[in-house]
Amino acid sequence: MSTTQQIPVFVISLARALDRRTAICQHLSALNIEYRLTDAVDGIAMSETDINAIVDKDRNMHPGTVGCYLSHLSIYETMKLENIPMALVLEDDARLNPDVTKMLNEGISFTNWDYCFLDCDDHNDEGPVFYDADSGQKFGGNFTGFSLSSGPQTLHAYLITLNAALNRLEHAYPLVKAIDLYAHLPYSIRFYAIVTPKAAWVSEHSLESFTSTKVGNIKDLSFTWLRRWPIFYQIRDILKLKKFKRNLMIKKLQKNGKLCVNKRWKSLPSGREILMR
Repeated sequence: MSTTQQIPVFVISLARALDRRTAICQHLSALNIEYRLTDAVDGIAMSETDINAIVDKDRNMHPGTVGCYLSHLSIYETMKLENIPMALVLEDDARLNPDVTKMLNEGISFTNWDYCFLDCDDHNDEGPVFYDADSGQKFGGNFTGFSLSSGPQTLHAYLITLNAALNRLEHAYPLVKAIDLYAHLPYSIRFYAIVTPKAAWVSEHSLESFTSTKVGNIKDLSFTWLRRWPIFYQIRDILKLKKFKRNLMIKKLQKNGKLCVNKRWKSLPSGREILMR
């Protein structure tokens, strides 16, 4: 096990999700990554009274979403208590590029950010998220992070600074939206993401949702075998004319003043690639 790891790793995992927990622990151990396993808050086990006490009275949240929210907050509380400058937070369906170990061991010298997503969706609840192609900063190893237009959904693999954790804790209650939504927060956030090469993926375990009524199965996916290869997703985006459509949207958003005109915005690649290895 590495003794030079500069960035601590926290893994959020439900105690009852034994297959997921075993898989992520085996994955990280194989990469010689030190990590802290944190029991996720099981929202399903919370009483309606306890949920209503922390959720905004005008909101209706799935218990799993509440549990997920509280689970990430618990990591932020630990960062605050132990004065941890930055951490990598993983949900138990995350899978890392082996080169991430170099980043964790060497640390990151560029710290002018709040969140850096090792993988994420290419949108949030308000629409697509874009990255500034001229904003690249080295995040260790072969990875370059780029500034984002807004915060993307999904938190299965992300770096967070202590300042970002403290800000989120300060504005944590009442719960208004899921933990991976940010537009309602009353402060500015500096979002970055690693675009290419991929720094993380999700496993097939991500098809089983604990934060909604959605239930999936690997057999429900089309072209299952092809999903082993990243090129599948690239070809899919080409066939859907994603780049062309997003470029038109960027121009429209810039014209309407919703995107800075002085930045070279590009579309994020499709997120949450499910790679079966």
